[in-house]
Amino acid sequence: MKTKMSKSMLMTALICGTIVPVLCGATSAYAEEEKSETLSSFELNPMVITATRTEKRDVDIPASTEILTHEQIVERGATNAMDALTYVNGVEINRYFPGGAAMTTMTSDINIRGYGEGTLVMVNGNPINLNSTYNIDAIPTESIERIEVVKGGSSVLYGSEAMGGVVNIITKKKGSNFLSAGIGNRGHRKFNVGVGNDKFHVNYDITRWGRINHINDSAKPATKSTDYYFSHDRSTKENIGVGYNIDDNLSVSYNHYESKVKYSRYYIMNDEYSQWRDTYTKEDLAQLNYDKDDFKIHVFWNKNKINYFGEGKSKAGGPWSKNEPTRRENTAFGTDIQKDFKFGQKTLLTVGADYKYEKLDQVLSSGKPGDGPKTRNTYAIYAQIDQKITDRDTLIVGGRGTWTRGSWNDNDYHNFSASGQYLHKFDENQSIYIKAASSFIMPTFSQMSPSGSLGGVDNPDLKPQRGLNYELGYKAVKGNHTYRAALFHTKVKDNITANVIGRDEQGSVIYQYTNKDFKNTGFEAGMDVKASEKFSYNFGFTIQNPKNYDSKYEDFGWRRKFGKYQIKGGVSYKLNKFRAALTGSYIGDRYTCPSSSEGYEIKPYFMTTFTAGYNPDKNSEISLIVDNILNRHDNVSNTMSNGGGYYYTPINFLLSYTYKF
Repeated sequence: MKTKMSKSMLMTALICGTIVPVLCGATSAYAEEEKSETLSSFELNPMVITATRTEKRDVDIPASTEILTHEQIVERGATNAMDALTYVNGVEINRYFPGGAAMTTMTSDINIRGYGEGTLVMVNGNPINLNSTYNIDAIPTESIERIEVVKGGSSVLYGSEAMGGVVNIITKKKGSNFLSAGIGNRGHRKFNVGVGNDKFHVNYDITRWGRINHINDSAKPATKSTDYYFSHDRSTKENIGVGYNIDDNLSVSYNHYESKVKYSRYYIMNDEYSQWRDTYTKEDLAQLNYDKDDFKIHVFWNKNKINYFGEGKSKAGGPWSKNEPTRRENTAFGTDIQKDFKFGQKTLLTVGADYKYEKLDQVLSSGKPGDGPKTRNTYAIYAQIDQKITDRDTLIVGGRGTWTRGSWNDNDYHNFSASGQYLHKFDENQSIYIKAASSFIMPTFSQMSPSGSLGGVDNPDLKPQRGLNYELGYKAVKGNHTYRAALFHTKVKDNITANVIGRDEQGSVIYQYTNKDFKNTGFEAGMDVKASEKFSYNFGFTIQNPKNYDSKYEDFGWRRKFGKYQIKGGVSYKLNKFRAALTGSYIGDRYTCPSSSEGYEIKPYFMTTFTAGYNPDKNSEISLIVDNILNRHDNVSNTMSNGGGYYYTPINFLLSYTYKF
């Protein structure tokens, strides 16, 4: 007899699978703890580099960190780096089209602890933020060794944009030989091939999506004939990566990424076709990394080109007009040099300097020539001392000086950031810490001088965002369990946010970026359990209250932002040649953050993914990914006004075959 599991039953299964074992101490049912103590400690307490710039065990780091291994990323059904971060506690993803595809210059972004503008994204320790945007949906899972997430201000070590935290995507240094092909519904296709060895490797990945109707609403319900919804017509993403290890300490790599997205727009009241648009993005990233003993050098070059054009009409029944092409080019290159000095067994001094050149060239804006390139040179020096006071107590103090020269329109800035961290260890695998850090974010060129299809108004006097982050945390590894908890508070002065200030004669939006304030206080906790060699699970939750203060809406005072509650969790099971996992991400009590109106509450979202794999032999694997298994129609964007939003892709699957040779 065939039975069908309801959505409520499936949600119950997921929640129970993650919470019930915690409440009931279910590990006793998998009592091989003594046997696997050493193995568990190694797997559940990994070495982390990003948080302190030196390699340390997670329990020895006075900061909130999350580490995703390649195996965990595969188990969670992620096909790229953006997908992988969906299920990280304290992280909220703002996205648009399937697979994290961008909508013109609006790219999917990462929100850490309620602060959407303050995530620094790196690949192998090199920043890839370009004019406050990044395309990590271009990085396929097959290329990733692990992802390190550091939550809380990290500007002392990494400079601007690390206000909310840092995501460091560490790619595989050694190549492997494999061929993978996948097919799914909604036109989903994926092909990936890799060739290489310990010295040299090449990877190629292509992912396609087909037509998905009504993936967006501008207003719901519709109130006038100009309200509309979008449909995703098709998209293609290609990525090629090349790496060469010159020796054990020196490596070079290059990645080229291309994305093509075509979408159309319809008026809601009469379902009349009103617009089509093509978006085409190219990005190149080159890196040189040297790491020997206590000396490191990173050199990077990053450039992207964004083009979009199409046709449309301004109102239902109106005449067609051409959407003039817009083209934007972002370029950045720079270097970071770090040296560690050890004084005995208790003192470690880390010093370094970095340089970054940035350029934005709005080549075309709605068919008209841009106003010329905007450039900036940023210099910084930093130092951090890691002092072991006793065998159980460690103090870490750091500072960074940053300044710009030769900036467009003489908008030069300078900043000094400092941090202090104290860690006390109860024993080898249990610690408590306290952290205080200042951070900053410099205004981007697009914020000081916005341009494009909408009417942006210059504001060259924007101030840098300056923030303070405080955190009290606890970490422990006990047998096959790891525990993490943190109480945090963030306050940002002059948070840069877009404000709609009116409309022109044609009814087009006129907006300007202005400085506001931001604050958030919250608590997060999580645990990972390797219950047996076959079964493991993880669970995490965050309670927070992110808010903006906007003088435009003084009557409302502090305005709510993003989600107040997060619950993340998953279960995985392995038996001989078979593996399966179920993962969920719930965010509730959500508020949008539109620039043209007061924020409003929207329904929670609950993302779910089921994965399974079977190895018929040592060289082959058949895998299945089913995403959005509850088929929820959830809004996964946070900035839409008038009750609109971009929706989570309806239930979709990808069936793949991989052969290793």
